[in-house]
Amino acid sequence: MKLRTQLLLIALLMLVLPLTAWQFARQVERTLRAGHAEALETSARTVARQIAESSDQLPQLRGPAIYIHQPGSPPILDGYSDDWTGFVNDQAIQPGPSAAVQLMSAEYGNAIFFLFEVRSDQQIYSLPGQNNGDQLQLEFRREDGLLGAVDLIPLAPGFVETRGQNSEGWPRVQGYWQPGARGWTVELQLPNTTDLIAIGWRLIDAQSSNSNPPAREFSSGDNLALVRPNQALANQLAATLPDQTRAWITLPSSWVVAHAERGGESQVSKSEPSWIDTLLFEGLASDSITASPMRDARTVRIDSLDPTVRSTWTTRPNQPGVVLSASAPITSENAHSGYVLLEREADQLLLDSNRAVLRLLGISLGLFVLVAVLLLGYATWLSERVRRLRDQLEASVGEDGQVKQTLKPARRGDELGDLGRSVSRLLARLREHQIYLRTLADKLAHELRTPLAMIRSSLDNLEEVHDPIDIERYRQRASEGSDRLNRIFQAMSQAARIEESLAHEDMLALDMNQFLSSYLAACRDTYPERRFRLIAPNSGYVIRAAPDLLAQLMDKLMDNAVDFSPSDSTIRLRLRRSAHHVEIEIENDGPALPENSATLFDAMVSVRDKKGGNVHLGLGLNIVRLIAEHHQGSVQASNINNGVRFRVRLPVL
Repeated sequence: MKLRTQLLLIALLMLVLPLTAWQFARQVERTLRAGHAEALETSARTVARQIAESSDQLPQLRGPAIYIHQPGSPPILDGYSDDWTGFVNDQAIQPGPSAAVQLMSAEYGNAIFFLFEVRSDQQIYSLPGQNNGDQLQLEFRREDGLLGAVDLIPLAPGFVETRGQNSEGWPRVQGYWQPGARGWTVELQLPNTTDLIAIGWRLIDAQSSNSNPPAREFSSGDNLALVRPNQALANQLAATLPDQTRAWITLPSSWVVAHAERGGESQVSKSEPSWIDTLLFEGLASDSITASPMRDARTVRIDSLDPTVRSTWTTRPNQPGVVLSASAPITSENAHSGYVLLEREADQLLLDSNRAVLRLLGISLGLFVLVAVLLLGYATWLSERVRRLRDQLEASVGEDGQVKQTLKPARRGDELGDLGRSVSRLLARLREHQIYLRTLADKLAHELRTPLAMIRSSLDNLEEVHDPIDIERYRQRASEGSDRLNRIFQAMSQAARIEESLAHEDMLALDMNQFLSSYLAACRDTYPERRFRLIAPNSGYVIRAAPDLLAQLMDKLMDNAVDFSPSDSTIRLRLRRSAHHVEIEIENDGPALPENSATLFDAMVSVRDKKGGNVHLGLGLNIVRLIAEHHQGSVQASNINNGVRFRVRLPVL
């Protein structure tokens, strides 16, 4: 199989990662939810126990009831229901033979308001003294047991007022009777009724003024107990709540008698849940998430509370997020007198942890896809690099073995990049060697031509002369040519000996300040006709180097500086430090380097214009380069004002 196919098969093994992550995510999610639910259930039991032990505010209802709303402002007493819709969100529809009657109630100050809405085809008003029209009969009971009854028999639409038949004339009822498009409406007010505890009603909807067809009758049956929100109970509930929790106390008949909320600092980050968070959470926990109606401070009825302690996870209509709720019964004298319902925003409790779980799942799945794509792309890219390197190698070497071109060095830092750079350097050195071999004959012929000519001309002249003085002169010239040939052969073998000796030199920690100071002291004795100046700090420049090799490097550079500088001039030696290297600069006055000096440090290259008795094969600077590279450094040459500068860079210890 090809490399790309092998990596693709390996990537398929990562399919187990998202499957394992999914099971792990489900288990972690269940554990987290169970912990939060148990904590809220414990809080619900604690609150229910405290309410049962310290409060006698819960009413004891044994029959049907009607809820008294507590609006922020009183309804306008005009017989219309428009202003009631602003504060009544749960309408109390009393059971009866039909849904034609709807009753709502509210309390503001010391007055109670009632609104009857009756669906009827027509409004029938009674004739004076005949009571043959629509009628409303009401009965009220106070805490002290006093009963009061009133009959409302309108003769015309508009204001109505009546009093009870008891000795106190209680209750006094006033209001408005108004016809509507689908029936008629009665809005009543009972002042000074803070002790009112029950109401009963009977409604007669006349179909005609002559009882043909007969009138319809609706009634509440038994008296309806009045259920009011209890502020004292709400205050007590608020004092027992944990932070970040809402609570309601309901009666067994599901009516809410107290509501409280407690803020406090959340233990998780505040962030609004999004729809995607809700959908993902429901997908992860779809077996335990149900829908529930919206509950807030205006909620007056909560149905379906379980006598046992239980918690539920629910979503709310038209809102993102999940709500955790827990209910507990309020038990007094072995009887359930009500329930406590605690509710907490689950997105504030679980969203962070749930997102972490979901993030793990998403990262696992995304990681699998990403790794598979990356491995496939990497295999393609890697095989393409290998193929490109192969093609470049085939194009670089001709059929005759000659290097036609060198490779462009790779920039990648991996093994394949190292291979490309190694092959590029190998080809470059091979090409240089081939060029060296091709030019070696010319270079040797150039260097050997003069001493050979000296020897040959001396021998030819020796055959023609007989004067001892001339013979001695020609013999000396032949001897000089022979010595020069010997020095050429010694210089040719010097570079090879240097390369062989590099591998056997020990690397030591070397203080460059002391080394250069000692070296310049020796130079002053060796070259008395030159002045030497060292520019360096006192300490702090330590490198790892072979002292003998470094001294040989300095010898070559200093010999070069002495040869090309005028007598009585100053050779400047400067030591400085860059980020990771120590730089040694040798500056001398004299002729500048030629423009074409790129091969100055190659073997058998010399740019000297003057020739003397010494042999210059261009090997000195080549040896300098070899020693610098052996120390992981570099050397370069440049022109300065009226002179030349050689800079050697060596890594610091």
